[in-house]
Parts: sequence; structure tokens; C-alpha cells
Amino acid sequence: MISSAEPVPVTVLGGYLGAGKTTLVNRLLSGDHGRRLAVLVNDFGDVNIDVDLITSHDGETISLQNGCVCCSIADALGESLDRVLALNPSPDQIVIEASGVADPAKVAAYGYGWPGCRLDAVIVLADAETIQVRATDQFVGELVTRQLRGADLVLVTKSDLVTSEILDSTVAWVHDVATVPVLPVSRGEVDPEIVLAMLRPDLDVRLGRDAKRDGSALTDADALFETATLMLPGPLTRTRLEAALTLWSEDVLRVKGIVWLTETDRAKIEPHVVQRVGARWSIEPTGSEVSPKAGGQLVVVVRRGALQASALISDLVDPDE
Repeated sequence: MISSAEPVPVTVLGGYLGAGKTTLVNRLLSGDHGRRLAVLVNDFGDVNIDVDLITSHDGETISLQNGCVCCSIADALGESLDRVLALNPSPDQIVIEASGVADPAKVAAYGYGWPGCRLDAVIVLADAETIQVRATDQFVGELVTRQLRGADLVLVTKSDLVTSEILDSTVAWVHDVATVPVLPVSRGEVDPEIVLAMLRPDLDVRLGRDAKRDGSALTDADALFETATLMLPGPLTRTRLEAALTLWSEDVLRVKGIVWLTETDRAKIEPHVVQRVGARWSIEPTGSEVSPKAGGQLVVVVRRGALQASALISDLVDPDE
């Protein structure tokens, strides 16, 4: 795992008023995902945290039993980031719920440049019932479309409240506007791996959730995507890794992991953190000691039925090598 000295990844949740951001925040705070999240929100009153989960509340920060904290953006966002970065233990990831009238791409600038932070993704939520109407509104239409165009991934929420024809039309329209992967969801049922792109070294190749291996019916969320861990048998060259990250289609929703990269002469091998969301990807040195596991591993999340997640390893590993 990446050490605590590494920059903390920042995920920005955006979208117009009523899109379901707070519902998703509540699910992340109460979820059993094994991550210490620091969630920054504008107003505690909008976040309905289960009182049984709360261990302390000091007015600006609510601490939960699962190690997560919910913090108010009391004054400046930068000051709030400094406050959560100073927590002990430090958070594994920071999630910022942007205001419904904010431009999430501008909020993401903090993830790019704030000391101790690294931008992970900008995820924008869009209400399936209202997004197209909002986008044509003379007062807020420009803001709504700007929010979509600033996303790395768009979640079309409340998809269970519209007909399949309307949903298909809405997803296609959002894709045309945002030109990034679009995933329909309902009731905030999004696997945390989609939002957080977690590093999970214990995962084997799997379909959906492990709990579904007994053949029981998949939930709406499970039916949408497939998750797999690609175990690399040896180091990769940067050229090969960059080619795969660039060429993989938008059906590959998320990629994250640690990969050992080598120069062509294999004189030097070093671990790098790899992540991809939408069309944006990055390869960065870990900057810390990481125990080698052959060539490393990548957690990938793909649209179910579009391709086999485990087959992606063929783009990384030459069988003749």
C-alpha cells in the first residue's frame, strides 16, 4: 500500500442541485469499504449520518466508527483541506462535495495544486429526470453544461424513475455533452470502487461483488459493471503501459494500482502509482518503499458485458516475453 507520506487523493463530487450528491456522500460515509475517508461538505444539516456511527462531534468535524470523518467547509476550502490533512491517522482519501451551483472543475484545482493532495477524479452527478431541461434553462443552463464538461465520469442518477427509452436518450445526450464515460445509477447504489478507485491488494479476479458468487440475483449496481485485479507477472515498460492506458476504451471506467516500471535495458526498476478515470490517466513514482509483487497489480472496473476485465492484461503482457 502507499505510505501515509504520499499525497492524499482527492475526489470531487459535482452536479446541479438535487442530483443526489448528498445521498452518495451518505453511502460513502456509512459504507464498509475499508477506507478512512475525509468528506468535506458545505452543511452538516444536509448529511443524514446515522447517530449510531458517530463517535465524536466537535462542531466542525464528525468522527465515525469506521474511521471516516465528515468535515464542514467552514471558511475557505484550503483551510478545510489543511485541517483534514493534519488528522492522525491521516485520511486515505478526501471527498469534496461541491455545491450544486459550483463548477467542479474549479474545485478540482485544489486537488491539483494543494500541498499534500493529488487529484484523483472529478465525478459529476446528473438527474435523469431533469438534466436535459436544466441544460436549456436560460439562467442555469450554461452552469449545468459546464459542470458536465468538467467531469472525468458522469453518473446519471435516479435512473429507476424514468422509462428505459428516456434513460437511453438521456445517457446518450450526456455523453455527447461531456464526452466522458457515463454510468446510469439509482438510489445512490454505486460501488465505492467506481468513486474511490481503491487499491485492494487482496482482490482476486472476480465478477461483481464476492457475495454474488452463490448465484443469487445481482443488484442494479452489480449488473452494471465488472471488477477485476490484474496481477502482472513482471515489470512493464512505460511505453507499453502508456499505450494501454491511452487505447483502452471508455468502457474501462476506472484503473488504479501499483506497477513496477523498467527501462528498456531493465537496468532500473521502480514502483509507480497508476490511475485512470475517463480519458485522464497518470503514472507517478510512489516516492516511498513498496514491497514488490512481481510486476504489480491494477484494479480495473469495466462496464459489464462490454468486455472482459481480466482480458485487459493481454494489452500489457506479451505472451512471448
